[in-house]
Amino acid sequence: MKGDAGSLAQAVKSRLSIVEIVRRYVDLRQNGRRWVAPCPFHQETKPSFSVNEEEGFFYCFGCQASGDLIDFYCRINGLDFKDGLAQLAEEAGISLRDVRPDPARDAANAFRRQALRLHDMARAHFTANLNAQGGAECRAYMKRRGLSPEIAKAFDLGWTPREWQDLTDAFKHAGVSLDLAVRAGLLGTNDKGRVYDRFRGRLMFPIRDLSGKTIAFGGRIIADEDEAKYINSGDSAIYKKGEHLYGLAQARRGIAQYKTAMLTEGYMDVLTLHQFGFANACGVLGTALTEQQVKRLSGFCSTVELLFDGDNPGRKAALRAAEMFLVRGLRCRVILLPDGEDIDSLLRGPGPDAFRDLQKSAPDGLEFCIRSLAAGYSPKDIMAWTQHFLRQIETPELLSFYISRVAKGLGLNEAELRAQAVQKRPAAPAQPGTGMLRPASVPRIGLEERRDQQIILFLVRYPAYAATLREMGVEDVFSTSWARNFWTKIYEHGEAAVTYLDEREKAFWVRHRLADAPPEAEEAQLQAVCDMVRRIRAQKQGKSYKAALIQSAGKGGQADIELLLAHLKTLGRCNE
Repeated sequence: MKGDAGSLAQAVKSRLSIVEIVRRYVDLRQNGRRWVAPCPFHQETKPSFSVNEEEGFFYCFGCQASGDLIDFYCRINGLDFKDGLAQLAEEAGISLRDVRPDPARDAANAFRRQALRLHDMARAHFTANLNAQGGAECRAYMKRRGLSPEIAKAFDLGWTPREWQDLTDAFKHAGVSLDLAVRAGLLGTNDKGRVYDRFRGRLMFPIRDLSGKTIAFGGRIIADEDEAKYINSGDSAIYKKGEHLYGLAQARRGIAQYKTAMLTEGYMDVLTLHQFGFANACGVLGTALTEQQVKRLSGFCSTVELLFDGDNPGRKAALRAAEMFLVRGLRCRVILLPDGEDIDSLLRGPGPDAFRDLQKSAPDGLEFCIRSLAAGYSPKDIMAWTQHFLRQIETPELLSFYISRVAKGLGLNEAELRAQAVQKRPAAPAQPGTGMLRPASVPRIGLEERRDQQIILFLVRYPAYAATLREMGVEDVFSTSWARNFWTKIYEHGEAAVTYLDEREKAFWVRHRLADAPPEAEEAQLQAVCDMVRRIRAQKQGKSYKAALIQSAGKGGQADIELLLAHLKTLGRCNE
């Protein structure tokens, strides 16, 4: 990383809280000095993911994912470092002028900021339309559907008149470039190049990201018109529909309270559930459930309730959705609605108690999968599903758990399933002390490498002693390039060295900074490292002198031999 970017990263981390950033995506709970949760980066349900606010790092003791708040933000959002740093700098109110110019990146970030601004303008415009005289038709529709003013306000619902130029004219009046609005996905153009509103005559549903910014819209017709019932924003620089969930920003508090998320399919379903007190509900956005949506939701809870219609397409969709959550190690329940009922009709007809009865009787996700397969699938399809399901599971303990249940539930041979799983998942030995997998060809760590690690580990915990060890000649002691490079960064940057580390170095730094305090006191550790440095230097000098002694003996230099013998005697006393 260049120095200017390193300085910017330091400034960002000084202004933003890693806990607040991580809590947008993960349901953190405080445990002493740390915050913990199940890891959002791999399959698990245990709280092995740890955030240390004081140090400013996160670390997963399961998959070894680690880093600072910038690393987390980039990884959870699929961004490269530059883009992630730029977005966080903007949030922190820090100028990017000091970063090395990158015209393409700067243009992309500028457009992203403009697109967010235009979406917020559009949201405010649609809301004003709903509350104005011209919004009476939409307000009447919402009243018929039973949507309360409180829900309308909480979800920023809006209205787009049937005119072709309503939002277009609003942008013109505000001095907004229409070409920019077209590129942002808010306006369209016809074959003749004329600009028009993409959303017309629709109840509007703003879609927020987890920081509360409006990034897209959904729109529903409110009369019997010959148009698609729903239209949605397309993918853009600020929105990927397969990565977001409708209402998740509003549902986060409810999910944290109930420790369970409720997932449904439509905008209106989410609104109705929230209105009836089910504040942990969110919905997919006009597509089939995606892996990215599962991953995003899994950061907030370990249990998900899936709501689907009870017809054949609904059952198939429920089977696939349950499978996607199960392979990530989450618990899920499948709530199938009675024939002829949807969420709205059920809650407004039989009522919330009838819905809660469905919740109580809902089968566990794996149980639902097994029942569905046994009831309506051929043996060939059952085997294909089973093999596909088990192949997706990365955690050995989870795989073993599922094999037993699937074999018992579907009447399959458990030993054969386990044998197939072993054949398709070759084991790799773990690196000592890390739990990380490595190729079988990697040799075990040697004595010199272990000594290098011990010295670097001490410096990671206590960077202030770098100058002390340098005076002792620690640079001559290292035997690996990894340790020498690591040492240079610690000596030059001290506590800020983490900003300049590569991925492997940063993982080492974070793991040992977040580890429990060592049993020995700081002074005792310093003494032990100093003794090690002196001993290694003496050993290396001794080897050099012996080599020189042999060479001198061959040449007959008696004075040189006596001098070398005196040095060796001194070194021998140092090693006693």
